[in-house]
Amino acid sequence: MRHTFRWLLSLISLYSIVAQAEVGLSAPSEINAGAQVKIIFSGDVGKRDFITIVPVDKPEGEYADYQYARSKSSLELRAPEDAGEYEIRYLDANPPYATRARQKLTVIPVQATVQAPDRVDAGAKFQVTWTGPDNRQDFISLSDPNGNAKQRKWITYAYTKKGSPVTLVAPDKPGTYEIQYRSGRKYYTLAKATLIVAGTEASVEAPDRVGAGQQFEVSWSGPDHGQDFIAISPKDAEVRKYHHYQYTRKGSPVTLNAPDEPGTYEVRYQTGQSYTILARRSVTVDTVTAALDGPKEVQGGSAFEVTWTGPDNAGDFIAVMEAGSDKRSSAKGGWAYSRHGSPAGLRAPLEPGLYEVRYQTGQSAKILATRSLRVTPPPMPPGHLNVMLDSAASGFGSNDAVEIILDASGSMLKKQDGRRRIEIAREVLLGLTGEVISEGTPFALRVFGHREADSCRTDLEEPLAPLDVAKVDAKIKGLQAMNLAKTPIAKSLELVAKDLATVAGERVVVLITDGEETCDGDPAAVIEALQASGIDVRVNIVGFAIDDENLKSRFRYWADLGGGDYHDATSAEDLKRSMNHALQAPYDVLDSTGMIVASGTVGDNGVELPPGDYQVQTRTTPPMQANATVVSDKRAGVVLK
Repeated sequence: MRHTFRWLLSLISLYSIVAQAEVGLSAPSEINAGAQVKIIFSGDVGKRDFITIVPVDKPEGEYADYQYARSKSSLELRAPEDAGEYEIRYLDANPPYATRARQKLTVIPVQATVQAPDRVDAGAKFQVTWTGPDNRQDFISLSDPNGNAKQRKWITYAYTKKGSPVTLVAPDKPGTYEIQYRSGRKYYTLAKATLIVAGTEASVEAPDRVGAGQQFEVSWSGPDHGQDFIAISPKDAEVRKYHHYQYTRKGSPVTLNAPDEPGTYEVRYQTGQSYTILARRSVTVDTVTAALDGPKEVQGGSAFEVTWTGPDNAGDFIAVMEAGSDKRSSAKGGWAYSRHGSPAGLRAPLEPGLYEVRYQTGQSAKILATRSLRVTPPPMPPGHLNVMLDSAASGFGSNDAVEIILDASGSMLKKQDGRRRIEIAREVLLGLTGEVISEGTPFALRVFGHREADSCRTDLEEPLAPLDVAKVDAKIKGLQAMNLAKTPIAKSLELVAKDLATVAGERVVVLITDGEETCDGDPAAVIEALQASGIDVRVNIVGFAIDDENLKSRFRYWADLGGGDYHDATSAEDLKRSMNHALQAPYDVLDSTGMIVASGTVGDNGVELPPGDYQVQTRTTPPMQANATVVSDKRAGVVLK
C-alpha cells in the first residue's frame, strides 16, 4: 500500500510538471570555487520552486543550498568550495522535487597568497598582504599550529572584504604561529605563512606603601598595545581579579585607587588580550583611621556639628545612621562629604532613639569611626509635608532643558528578566516622552555604544530642540546596542556643556548606564568641571542592573557632585520608576531663617518636619515656590504651580 501511494504521488507530480510550461535556465558554464553564480530563469515560475547546485551524480530530488524562485527572473547562489563537475537544477516545489530544468557547471580551483612580517612583538598590530578569490566571508586568520585541536582553529582574523592589506593583532604568548587565507564556508586553507611572535618586556614603579583608599601614581614602561592596563590586585589573585585599573594608553604615570582593606597587594602591567602579567611590584596598603567628636545627645530634627579627622579620600562621608545597621544602610539623618571640611553640618533624625555618627569610606562604605548619638524627642511630634506638582504645570522651568544620555554599549545586550536591557531602556524612554517630558520641552538625546564596536564614540542623536515626540520616539525605536562597544561616560558628560550651550536655565541631565567607564575618562573630574564652569546643571545617574557595590558608591558620589541623585534599578519597573523620579524637580524646604532643613523630589513620599512655617522651592529656573505650614501629627500638602 505504501509503495502504491508513493507511485501515485510521483505520477501526480509528473502530471503537474508536464502540465506546466517549460522553464528556461541560463548561467555561466564555469565558476571559481566559492564564488557567487548568477542564474537567470524564465517560464512558468512557481513561488516555492527552488534552485540548487549539486554534484552531477546527485540523485534526483536531492538538493544542497538553495533559493526560492519566488516569481523572480534571477538570483545568486554560492558555488561549492570543492572543485569538480556540478549541475544547476531548477526543482519543482512539491515532492519528489522533480527537476524542471538543469545546466552543467564546472567549479574550478582557486589560489591565494599571504605575506606577513617574519617576526613581530607579542600583542603588536601588524599587516598581512594577500591575494585570492575574495569570496564572501573569506578571511585571513592567525592560528597556533601546535594548539589544542579541540579548541578554536584560529586566534584572530579579519575578513578579506576589508581589502589588502588587513591588520591583525599578534597573540600575547610568544611562539611560532601561522597566517592563513581561509575560505568562508568550509575554512579551507588556501595559503599560509609562518609568523614568529617575540616576547616583550615591561616595568612598573609605585610607592612601597600607601594608605587604604588613597590615590597614588604608578610609572610604567612597556609595549602599550591596545587594552594593556595597569592594575592593583591582591598579591596572589588570579590575572582577572583586580581592585582598580587604568589603561596604558592614558600615559605614564597613571593614578590608581588603593583598596580600603589593608594588606599586601601587587601593582601589575597586564596585557589586554590574555591578561598576561608582564611586570609586577609589591605594594603594602596601610590601615587608615578616623575620629569623630560632637554632642552625645541632640533633640530630634535639630541641626548639629561634628568635627572629624580622617583620610578624606574621594567620596568619604560623615552620616547619622541607625545604631548597628549595615554599612550600606541609608542615612537616618543628615550627612556630608568629608571634602566639605570639618566640622560637618548634620541634622538629627526626628524619630527618638539610639543612633551613631559614622565616618565611612567612599569606595566600599567601610566604617572607620563611630560615635554614639542619642536622639531625644522633639518638643512636639513632627508633621508630614507632601510636595506635589499641579497637573497643568511642567516639572521644568521655561528656561530649563533635559538631556538623556543612554548607554547602548555591548553590556546592554545582556538579558534582564528574560529581555535585553536595551529593549527595556527603549520602552521606558518611550513612556517618558510626551508624558513626564512634555511636548515642546527643550530636549536633547545623546547615545554611546551603538555605532562602532571597540570604540569610545558618543553621538548627539537629537540636538537640542523643543521636544517633537513623534520624531524622538522614532529615533529611540531604532536604537540598538552593539557588542564590544565601550562606555565613554566622562566624554559624554563633558559634551553636555556644548550640547546645551544655549540653555539659559537649568540643564537636567539623566545618564542611564549598566556599567563603568571604560574609555579612560574621569567622570568625577568632568562633573566637577561642569559645576565649576558656572553653568546650572543637575546630573542624575540611573544604574541599571548594577551588582557591584563599589560601582554603586562611585555613581552616588558622581551624582552628588552633579547636584543630582543616584537611582538603582534592577528591573524594568525599577527603571521606569527611577527615570520618572530623576526627571522630577528637586525641592528644598527652608525654615524662617532661610536655612535648608529638608530636601526631596516633587511627587516623592514627602518629608517629616517639626511643626512650623516653611517655604518650599524647586531648583528649576525660575524656581516654583509655595509656603507651607506643618502641624504636629498632621499631614500637610503643597501644590506647586
